[in-house]
Amino acid sequence: MTTYKEIFGKPIKILTGDPAPTPITYTVTVANPGSGNVYYIDGVQTPTLELYEGNTYNFDYSAATGHPFRFATAADAAGSTEYTTGVSVDSNITTIVVASGAPNLFYYCTNHSGMGGRALTPANPSEYEGQIWYNSTLGSFRSVLAVGSWAAGGTLNTGRDTYMGGSRNGTQNAFRTAGGYASSSNVVNNESYNGTSFTEEADVNTARRGAAGAGTEPSALYFGGYTGTAYTGATEEWNGSSWSEQNDMSTGRDSQATCGTQTAAISMGGNVPPRTNATEEYDGTSWTAGGNMPAVFSNRIGLGIQTAALAVGGEAGDGPTASTQVDSYDGTSFSTLPASLPTAKQTGGGAGTTTSAIVFGGITPPGGTVTNTTFGYDGTSWSAKSNMAQTKYHWSGGAGTATAAIAAGGNPPNTTNNSEEWTVSIFSPIAATWASGGNLNQGRSGLASAQAGTQTAALAVSGYVGPPGVTTNVEEYDGASWSEVNNNTTGRESFAGCGTQPAALVFGGSSPSSPSAGFNATEEYDGTNWTSGGNLNTARYHNAGAGLQTSGLCFGGTTGSKTGATEEYDGSTWSEQNDLAVPRFSVVGCGTQTAALASGGNISPPTVSVNNVEEYDGTNWTTGGTLNTARQDMGAAGIQTNALVFSGRVSPPGSTSTATELYDGTSWNTTANVSTGRSQGAGAGTVANGLFFGGSLGVQTEEYTAEVVQLGYSTISDS
Repeated sequence: MTTYKEIFGKPIKILTGDPAPTPITYTVTVANPGSGNVYYIDGVQTPTLELYEGNTYNFDYSAATGHPFRFATAADAAGSTEYTTGVSVDSNITTIVVASGAPNLFYYCTNHSGMGGRALTPANPSEYEGQIWYNSTLGSFRSVLAVGSWAAGGTLNTGRDTYMGGSRNGTQNAFRTAGGYASSSNVVNNESYNGTSFTEEADVNTARRGAAGAGTEPSALYFGGYTGTAYTGATEEWNGSSWSEQNDMSTGRDSQATCGTQTAAISMGGNVPPRTNATEEYDGTSWTAGGNMPAVFSNRIGLGIQTAALAVGGEAGDGPTASTQVDSYDGTSFSTLPASLPTAKQTGGGAGTTTSAIVFGGITPPGGTVTNTTFGYDGTSWSAKSNMAQTKYHWSGGAGTATAAIAAGGNPPNTTNNSEEWTVSIFSPIAATWASGGNLNQGRSGLASAQAGTQTAALAVSGYVGPPGVTTNVEEYDGASWSEVNNNTTGRESFAGCGTQPAALVFGGSSPSSPSAGFNATEEYDGTNWTSGGNLNTARYHNAGAGLQTSGLCFGGTTGSKTGATEEYDGSTWSEQNDLAVPRFSVVGCGTQTAALASGGNISPPTVSVNNVEEYDGTNWTTGGTLNTARQDMGAAGIQTNALVFSGRVSPPGSTSTATELYDGTSWNTTANVSTGRSQGAGAGTVANGLFFGGSLGVQTEEYTAEVVQLGYSTISDS
C-alpha cells in the first residue's frame, strides 16, 4: 500500500485547530494557578507558540499592564538580552514580525520571572500547501489550497484612463505606465512602480491616448494612439532614464492589442479608423506586416510574446458589441481557439502567456456594462476567478503573470489613480473595512479625542453641538458603547487632544461666543476628574496634537491667521519649539512628542485644503509623503511611520470626503472608505484597529479593521 507520505513527502499531522492566519492577535492575561503568576495566551496557560517566519503576531497585554510581555532567546532572558528583531511595542501591544531564520524564542515578563513559555519559529506556513492534517476540533481532514485574489496596490500620481502599460510583460513589482487621458486632455506622464509606490519619471515625447505598450522594465516600448487630432504610429523606447523616438508604425492606430518585448513586439488590430485586422511586428528598429487576424477587431486584450500570442475578446466588426472570441498567433498566422471567454469582454486588461493567463475588467453586454470579472486560462479552457474590487475598463493592466499581475487607473469614475494587484497564493486577503460601532450619546463636531487611545478605550471630549453652542460633555468608549463620565471644565470646539483614555490632555480651541479668539487653557483627565494644566504660550484653535499627557505636542492652528507654532508639554508647562514649515489650521496629528505627523489642513488665504504632510523628530519638521486627496478637518490614528487619516472636508468646494489613506512612513495609499463622510470628527487607535467618531454634528462611530490575510483552508470529503 502506498502511503500519503510516500506520494507527497509529507505525513498527515494531527492539530487541535487549523494553522493560524496572519496577522493574528493574542490576548495576554495573568493568573495564579497555585504556584505563582503565569501568562495565559487566549486563556491557555503558558502554551508553546508557533510563530511562522514572515508572519505578524500581536500580543495584547492590556489586561496585564504590570507584566510587560517580551521575547528573548532564553527563559526569562537569563544569560541573554531581550530579542528585538522585528519587535515593536505600542499601547500595551507587543508585535513581532518573525524574521527569516529567527531562532526559537521564549516569551517572558520583564518584571517577574517564571511567567512565560516557549515560542517556536518554524518556516513559513507555505509548507502547508499540499499538507493534509486532521483537525481534532472539527473532526475532519483539512488542507490548504492556493487561490487567486485582488488587493489594493499603490496609487498613481496622475489618475488617467485609456493608456498603456509600458512594460506589459514586466512584473507586478516592476511595472511602467505612460501617456493616457486625464480629466480633459492627453498627458505625457510616465510612472514606474516598484511593488509599493509609483514614481514620476521623464515624460514621453508625444501626448496621446489609446496607445499600446510592450517590453520589460526598464526596457519598455510605447506606440500608436490618438493625439486628439490624428491617429499616430509614433513609436518610443525607454532606456531606463528617457524616451527616444523610433521608426513609426506603418499605419497609425489606437485601441490595438499588444504584447512582446522592446525588440520583438506585436500590434494586433485596432482602430485606424475604421477597425482593422492588420497586424504589425517590431524588431527593435522597424515595423513590418504580420499575419492578419481572422476578423476585424479593436479593444482586444493581448497576451504572450510576438511568436506565441493570444488576442482575447474585443469589439468585432463595426458594431459596439463585445466578443468572446479568442485567437492564437504562432508568429505567422492566427487561428481561432475552441475555448472562448465565458462572457464577452472588451477594453479590459490581461497578463500571462498562451498557456497560463488572466483577463480582467472591461465592458461586457448587455448595454455596455462595466465589469470587474476575472477569467483564468490554463491553455485549454477559461474559468471564472475572484472579482476585482472595482468595476472599470481601460485598465492599464497586463504587467506580470497569471499568478502575479497589476492593473492601474481606469474609468469610471473618470481617470482614477488607484491600482489593484492579483496574486495566487495559499494566503487570501480579507479587505480592510469600516464597520458601525456604538453611537455617541451626544452628536457633535469639533471635538477632541485621546489621540493615543484605542479602538476599545477611547475618549470623546466637548465639541460643538449646534445652537446654543459648545458642550462640556465627555464620553468613554469600551469597544461597544459610549458612556457619559465627568464633564470637562471649559466647553470648547476646534481644539486638540492627546494621551489615553485614563490619562488624557486637551488644549486650545474656541467657542461660538468668541469665535475668533483662541483658548490657551489646558485640561488633564485622570480617568475620573478634570484638572487645569499649564497654559499654551500661543492661544489658538483648529490646532492639532500628538503624544501623551506628560509628553504632549501642539502644532498649527489659527490665532486669527494661520500659524505653524509648535509647543511641547512636559506634564506641567508648554515650551515653544521650531515651527511647522507650512503654517496651517484644521490640520490633523498623530504619533508621539518626538515622532509626530501633521497631515493636510488649510492655508487660508486663499481658502484651500492642502495635501502637505510634515514629520517631527523632536526638534525639526521635515516634509513627508504627500496625501492623495488634499483635505482638512480629518480624523487620524496610528504613529508617524504607520498612520491612518480619514474623511474630512475638501475645500473648495467644501464637500466632505469618505477617503481613507494609509501611510508607511514614505507614501500614502488608499484603503477602505468610511461609510459616511464627516468634517471635524475625531480619531483614535492604530492602523490595524482605528476609530472614527462624531463630526458634522453626528453621533456615528465607525471602527476600522485593516486588511488581514488568511490561509485558504479546504475540508477534504470522501466524495
